[in-house]
Amino acid sequence: MSTALGMLLRLPWRDLMAWRPPRLRFEGDEEARFMAASQLPRLRHFMSSGLVALVAFNLFLLSDWMMVPDRFEQALRLRLLVFTPVALFFLVVCWQWQSLLLRLPAVFIEAVAMLAGVAAALCLVSVLLVTDSPYAGMYRCGLLPILVYGTLVQRFRFAFALMFSISMLVLHLVTVFFSVGRPSPYPELEVPMLLVLLVVMFYTLIMNYRMELEERRRFQQKERAAELRERLQASQARLKALSRQDALTGVPNRRRFDEVAATQWQRHQQTGERLAMLLIDVDHFKAFNDRHGHPAGDQCLRLVAQALQACLAPTEGILARWGGEEFIVLLPHTDDVVARRLGERLCDAVRALALRHGASPTGEVVTISVGVALARPIMARQDLASLVAQADAALYQAKREGRDRCLLGGA
Repeated sequence: MSTALGMLLRLPWRDLMAWRPPRLRFEGDEEARFMAASQLPRLRHFMSSGLVALVAFNLFLLSDWMMVPDRFEQALRLRLLVFTPVALFFLVVCWQWQSLLLRLPAVFIEAVAMLAGVAAALCLVSVLLVTDSPYAGMYRCGLLPILVYGTLVQRFRFAFALMFSISMLVLHLVTVFFSVGRPSPYPELEVPMLLVLLVVMFYTLIMNYRMELEERRRFQQKERAAELRERLQASQARLKALSRQDALTGVPNRRRFDEVAATQWQRHQQTGERLAMLLIDVDHFKAFNDRHGHPAGDQCLRLVAQALQACLAPTEGILARWGGEEFIVLLPHTDDVVARRLGERLCDAVRALALRHGASPTGEVVTISVGVALARPIMARQDLASLVAQADAALYQAKREGRDRCLLGGA
């Protein structure tokens, strides 16, 4: 005894008293997303379960015939001629105009479904209020399957399930009140039946709460998983972009250039057009590094890359870092005039940077030399490697002629 009492005293009563059940509502936009995501599945669930419940509702005519025979005709009219046609009408409306109903607030569909359950209960209550059958008290048990139907089968949102359960309790008490003084073979069952209703109401509400809570948690898990997938895809996209981008200058790297060049070469083999290759070298870059240091050299390459990139329209061609202080440009669908004009524009753009180059024997600022070559991929003896070799030869010739210039090689 003392051991059990000690265990009870050691329980964290303060924590237990402070515990609150999780809220059945999300914060901010998450609640709106949850309601929107669940609205169509719930509408279809209401329709399918409502149709099954309608069949079950009319099967209870057997209990009407056996327990309230004096009001069987009234029950028959209420079930088959009033409630059933109206319920079928709403089911057809829901089926035919789903898109329209989905534009309405989610609480509207919940409220209509709940009111349908209340209407079914009222059919039973209306018979109970006027019947003289001694079995009317037992007939009142018909409210129990309606209660279970609303909270567990239809799975109303908890707030609606609570209102629905309270309405069933009120209807039960109303029928009990109006049955006072009427003959009953089992009057001692009234209190146990009320207790059964209360217990079923309590249990079904707990289950309803847990079902909605689990549904909300599944939604959260699904959203978190979708968010993680999006982050992963974005991360993979960034990694893919970085794998094709030069880390220092930010322009495409040689790997990306080779991919684009191979694609363009195949495309030009089909069209028969010419494309141009421009090989670019920063003049006397080693001397610049030796004089100003590698950090200044890195900054020089970044600025040169930006100047070169600015000369190219997004759809005009691709600029990439070829290696060291060398850059390369591929111009699709072009001719020698356009290619050479671009090469000269590139030289002017770098010269306009006015980056001082005190160690250059050919000028006071950083300049570039450009070698240009053109090819027609449809010709059998030409390939990308030979085109690069032609551009490299033109670049070497531009350096021999004094640098800071663009020279067109073989076409």
